[in-house]
Amino acid sequence: MAIQNYGTVASRNLIRAAQGMLEHAQPITVLGDFGTQREMPQNSTDTLVFRRTLPFGASTTGTTIEDSSRYVGTPDITASNFVLAEGVTPNANTISFQDVTVQLQQYGVLFKYSSKVEQLYEDDIPGEMVKLTGETLAEVMELVRYGVLKAGSTVVYANGSSRSAVNTAISLNALRKSARTLESNRARRVTSRLAPGVNFGTRAVQPAYIVFCHTDAVADIRNLPGFTRVEEYGSFKPIHDREVGACEDFRFISSPLLKSFAAAGSGTLNGMLSVGGANVDVYPFIIIGEDCWGQVALKGMSAIKPIVLKASQTNHANPLGQFGYVGASTWFATVRLNDAFMARIEAGVTAL
Repeated sequence: MAIQNYGTVASRNLIRAAQGMLEHAQPITVLGDFGTQREMPQNSTDTLVFRRTLPFGASTTGTTIEDSSRYVGTPDITASNFVLAEGVTPNANTISFQDVTVQLQQYGVLFKYSSKVEQLYEDDIPGEMVKLTGETLAEVMELVRYGVLKAGSTVVYANGSSRSAVNTAISLNALRKSARTLESNRARRVTSRLAPGVNFGTRAVQPAYIVFCHTDAVADIRNLPGFTRVEEYGSFKPIHDREVGACEDFRFISSPLLKSFAAAGSGTLNGMLSVGGANVDVYPFIIIGEDCWGQVALKGMSAIKPIVLKASQTNHANPLGQFGYVGASTWFATVRLNDAFMARIEAGVTAL
C-alpha cells in the first residue's frame, strides 16, 4: 500500500530547500564555475559521454580516462599537401570525433536532529542544516574537481625538474612557459563560465587563460611583474568574485580549498612555506584553456535531490516523532577532456 510521505511529492518546502542549498553552494565553488558543462540526464545510464571534434591533422593516444597520456596532439599540417593541380579535384577529407566517457558517482550529505531541537531550541536548527548541506555538498564536489584537474599530465616546475626539488615561488617565466605549451597545442582562451545563480546556464567572459590557486599564493601573485589588481581593470570586468587580478594572458582565481602537496618539495626551504618545517609545501597552479575539462554541473533543480523529513512526520521507523533529517544527494562526475589544453605549475609559496 502506498503511503503519502512528506517527500512523495515535490512540495514547496522541498523546492525551497533545494533552492537554499544551491544558493549556499554557489560561493564555495571556484573550479565548478568553469569547464565544459553537461546536465545530468534523467533515467539514463550512469555513464556520461563528452564528444569533441579533433583539430585537422591532430592525433590521439590512449583509450581510457585513467590514461593521463590521452590527449589531442599538436596538429601536423603540411601546406604543400593542399596545393591544387589544374583541372584535378583534390582528395576529400573527413573530420574525426573522439568520445570521452566518465562514470557518474553519487554523493550525499545527511544531518539528523531530535524533536526537542525542532520544538524547543531557540535557533532554527533544521534551517541551518539546509545551509550546511548546500555548503558541504558543494565543497565535496569542488574537491572532486580539484583531484581530477591537479592530476593533469602537463606540468611546469618553478625550479628543477621534479616536485621534490621545488623551493621557488611562482614566476613570470613559469607562466610564459605554460602559455607557450598551451599555444603550441592550439589551446583557446576561456570565453565562458557557469552563470551565477541556481539555474543552469553560461555567460560570456573576456578571453583569458584562467589560473586557479590556493589563497596562500595570493601574495606571490601580487608580486609578479606587470600584475594588475582587479580594482585597476578599468573597462575589463572580473570573471569571478574570487578573482585576484591579471598578469599578461592570465587571470588568477584563489580558493582555500585548493590545498598544497604538503612537504613534497625540497628540503632546502629557501624562504618558502613549510607546515612541518622539513620540506617545502608545493602548491599547484592549475591553468585551463577552453574545453580542457568537463563536469556535470551542480546547478538546477534536477541536479540536487533534497531530503527534509521533519521530526513531526511519523512512520514505522519513527513512530513517536522523535527525530528528523535534513540532507541532499546528487550524481556527479569530473573528467579531463584534453590534457594538452591545460597545465599545472608547481611552486612554493613565500613564508611571510
